[in-house]
Amino acid sequence: MKRCVLSAFALLGLSALTHAQEPVKPAFGHSMQGEAFNEGPRQKAVLMKGIPKIEFPTSTKNKKAQQFFEQGVAQIHAYWYFEAERSFRQAADLDRDFAMAYWGMARANVNNRTRAKGFAEKAVEKRGNASKREQGYIDAIALFANGKNDEYIAALRKLVADNPLDIEATAQLAHELQERAFDKPRQDEVERLAQEVLATNPMHPIHHYRIHLWDRPENTNALDSAHKSGLSEQASAHMWHMEGHIYTQLKRYGDAAVSQEASARVDHAHMSRVQIIPDQIFNYAHNNQWLAESLEFTGQPQKALEVARNLVANPRHPKLNVPNGFSGSASQGLPRLIETLERYELWEIALAEKIESVPSKTEQERNRLRLLGCAAYATGKRGQGMAYLDELTKLKDSEKAIAAVKCYAALGENNTVEASKHLDAAGLPAEREALIRLQLGEREKALTLAQSAVKSRPNQVLPQAALVRVLHANGKLDQAKAELEKLRPLAARAELDTPLLAALAPVAQQCGAAGDWRGTPPADPLALPRPKIEGLGPLSWVPPVAPGFSLKDGNGKKVSLKDYAGKPVIVLFFLGAACERCMEQINAFAAEAESFRKAGFEIVAISPDPQDEVKKMKPFPFPILANPDLKTFKAWRTFDDFEDMALHGTFVVDPAGKLRWMDTGFAPFTDAKFVLGEAQRLLSR
Repeated sequence: MKRCVLSAFALLGLSALTHAQEPVKPAFGHSMQGEAFNEGPRQKAVLMKGIPKIEFPTSTKNKKAQQFFEQGVAQIHAYWYFEAERSFRQAADLDRDFAMAYWGMARANVNNRTRAKGFAEKAVEKRGNASKREQGYIDAIALFANGKNDEYIAALRKLVADNPLDIEATAQLAHELQERAFDKPRQDEVERLAQEVLATNPMHPIHHYRIHLWDRPENTNALDSAHKSGLSEQASAHMWHMEGHIYTQLKRYGDAAVSQEASARVDHAHMSRVQIIPDQIFNYAHNNQWLAESLEFTGQPQKALEVARNLVANPRHPKLNVPNGFSGSASQGLPRLIETLERYELWEIALAEKIESVPSKTEQERNRLRLLGCAAYATGKRGQGMAYLDELTKLKDSEKAIAAVKCYAALGENNTVEASKHLDAAGLPAEREALIRLQLGEREKALTLAQSAVKSRPNQVLPQAALVRVLHANGKLDQAKAELEKLRPLAARAELDTPLLAALAPVAQQCGAAGDWRGTPPADPLALPRPKIEGLGPLSWVPPVAPGFSLKDGNGKKVSLKDYAGKPVIVLFFLGAACERCMEQINAFAAEAESFRKAGFEIVAISPDPQDEVKKMKPFPFPILANPDLKTFKAWRTFDDFEDMALHGTFVVDPAGKLRWMDTGFAPFTDAKFVLGEAQRLLSR
C-alpha cells in the first residue's frame, strides 16, 4: 500500500515527498534494516570445515565476502537454511553493496515467503551493482518471493540457457523442478540436470536433491547419492540424515542407523559451537526419532532408548518443543520411548521410566497405558496392572489395548484359554504375537505369524529372531539354522544381552553359533570410506558452559556468576529502563521472584545502561547489573554482530554452570512461570 501511494504522489509531481517524515525507529531489539532481519541469525558466521567447495563467481571484490557467499550456497543445497542465512548476512556485512548476498538470504527463506520477499526487495534495491548474470538470479528470486512460481521456473530456465557453464544455475533449476517432479518426464529432466552438475563436480551436494527425487519405489536410482550425500557436506547433519531415507527404503537398516547417528552427532557438535538448544535446528527431532527407529530395527534397544530419552529430556520451548506438539523433541521422543520398551518387552525398565502422560494425544496415551499395563502384569504387579487397565477403559477406541493388557493378566494366572481369547483381539505385532502363541503351545499358529512378520518387515532383527526361535521350537532345526544365518549380519550391532535376543543363545549354540553369534555387516563395494562416527560429535545434546560475568549493580557492588556456584540461576538480559517490553519482562519475573526463590533459583538481570542509570531504577527483588560496554551481552551471544546492537536473552544456568535453557532474539521472553516450570523439570532429570 505504501509503495502505491508513493507512486501516485510521484506521478502528481508533489515535491512534498522530499519532506516526508523520518522513518519510525524500530523497537528495541528489532533490526534497523526491516522486519525480515528480526528473525534468523544475528551473530556472525565463521568459515566451517566440512563445507564443499562451490564455484559461484560474483561481482564482489571482497574475498572473504565471496567465501561466505559460496559457503551459504553450499548450505542452501543442504537445506541448512538458518546457517546459510548467517553466511549470507556475513557476506553482506563485509560488502554492503553485495546484491547477491541478499539473493542468498531470500533463497534461504524459501519456506517463509514473507521474509524471502523482504530480502528479495533488498537484492533488487542493490541490483545495479550486479552483473547481468547475477541480475538474472535476482530477478528470478523476486518472482518467487511474490508467489509467481511458474514465472520463477521460467526465469531459472532462461538463466541456465544464457549461462550453460554455470552449474549453480543448473543446480537451482534442478531443486525447483525436483520439488514438483510428479511425473516421469519431470523426474528424467531433474536427473539429467543433476548428472550435468555431477559431471563437473562428482561430490556436489546436489546428491541431496537426487535423494529427494528418487525417495520412492525407484529408490535404487539414488543409492550412489546415498553413499555420497553426507561425505559431500560433512558439516551438515541433514546431508547425513538424507542417506538414511534411501537406506531405509532399501531395508538396509544398519546403514540407515549409521547415517542417522552421524546426523545426530554432527547436529550436537554444531549446537555446542553456536550455543543453541536442539529444537532450534530444522528437522532435528525428526532426524533423531528416525535414528531411534533404525536402532530398534537393528536390535539395539538400549541405544534407541538413550536417543529417545535424550529427545524427551531436551529443553522445551512454547514455540519449538512441547509434548502435545507434532515436530519437537518431546512429541517425537515419547512415542519412540514407548514403542521400543514394548517391542523389546523391557517391562521392568518401563515401570521405572516414569513416562510422561500427554492426555491430549489420545493414541500416544493409549499406547503408554497399554505398555505399562502389560509390564505390570508381566512382572506380577497385578495391582498396578488393574489401575492401568482402569485408566484404559476411560479412553475411546481402546478395545485392542485393553485386550493386550488382559492377555498378559491371563498369562500371569496361567489361564491359557483366556490369554488366547484376548490375544485374538489385541492386534499385537505379528512377531510378538508369535512368541506368545508359542508360550501358549500354539506352535503352528506361531510359525505362521512369525513367517508373516518376516515377510512384512524384512531385514529387521526382531521378526527374524522370532522366526528362528519358533522354527527351533517346532523342531525344524535346519530351517532355524538357515534363518539364523540370515539374522547374523542383520544383528551385527545388536545388543545380545537384551532379553528377546538373549533367549536366542541356546538356539544359536545348537545351530553351531555358540557365544557371540552376531555376523558382520553386509559389505558394499560401492560405499566410500567414512570418518569415525564417534569423532563427529556427541550422541546427545551437551549443555554448553555459561560464559560467566562480573559486573556492578547500581550501588557499585560487584556481582559475579561465580557467586552463584552450586546454585541454579536465571539470567535475564534486557535492553534498559527505556525499553517498555523489557520492563514487562523484568516485572513479570519480579512478580514470580518468591516462587523462584522457594524452588531454589536465584535471578539476576543485566542491562546495557550505565551504572548511574541502573541506580535510578526502582528496586527489584534481584540484582540489576550494568554492562554499558556490552562485552557480557556479546559473550552470551545476546548481541547482533551485524548491526552492533544488544538483544534480549533469558537463560537457565544449572548448579554446575551449564546453560540448560535459553531464549534470545528481538523480543523478550516474558512467561516467567514457564521458565520456572521448565527449569525445575530440566534440573530434576
